[in-house]
Amino acid sequence: MTRKKNDDWDNGMTIAPMTGDELPAYRRAAYMNREKKQKSGKVKTEYTKKEQRAMIRAFFSVMLPRLCLVLAGFSLAALLIYFWLK
Repeated sequence: MTRKKNDDWDNGMTIAPMTGDELPAYRRAAYMNREKKQKSGKVKTEYTKKEQRAMIRAFFSVMLPRLCLVLAGFSLAALLIYFWLK
């Protein structure tokens, strides 16, 4: 049994139009009138290297205790599971 190859399987009928009318109003407003910005390679900032390093150091000093708490929580859960299944 041979199958007949149908070359005109695409009849051009649209099942779901992608015109933007199907988007909710809040998304339509955000994406319809969006300007296309070209990205430049390097962005000039008004911060000096010393200020940038100070901001990065402050960020890590704030986030490090939180990271330690998350790791301690996972470790505690792993220990509880280990002793429970032992």
